[in-house]
Amino acid sequence: MTSLNLFATRFDQVMQFMEAKKDSLDYIIADTPGQIEVFTWSASGTIITESIASTFPTVLLYVIDTPRSVNPVTFMSNMLYACSILYKTKLPFVVVFNKTDVVSHEFASQWMSDFEAFQEALSAEKDDSYMSSLTRSMSLVLDEFYTNLRSVGVSAATGKGMDKMFDAIQEASKEYYEYYRPALLKKKTVSEEAK
Repeated sequence: MTSLNLFATRFDQVMQFMEAKKDSLDYIIADTPGQIEVFTWSASGTIITESIASTFPTVLLYVIDTPRSVNPVTFMSNMLYACSILYKTKLPFVVVFNKTDVVSHEFASQWMSDFEAFQEALSAEKDDSYMSSLTRSMSLVLDEFYTNLRSVGVSAATGKGMDKMFDAIQEASKEYYEYYRPALLKKKTVSEEAK
């Protein structure tokens, strides 16, 4: 947490660097420091995210370790993180299932598009624990969340699926200009009028 706070105090230097390079680059990809929970819900994480998003078209990528998500409970945990990050930041969002050279992400795509398929996978676990029951309930809630969620499968090792990931980023960047940027400008205008 301390390193994140220190990083945030000098983030103006990072912004200056990005500003200087913006005309020579198609994309600037930033891997957020620290654990996702700490970054997303801390003041420093908010400062960093909002600094970038107020200056550059910004799309969040939530990268999921696909082989570790074949268990329905783990998958649901990842989807809850994704949902909370999306609603916290209100930025365009793409879920990226990585390591598809090890395990295909097709199971995840199916679970997101077919409620019954996820329920069957959860039942196959033969787990009657509280966590399994909670996961079953949460899957109903997240069923609506999946309808507008972009997701892609990639392999960082082989490069397979990277073209689809950049297509998804391009599509999501349109959302930035259509929804996020106008809301940001409106918020800025209201703030200036209140002064």
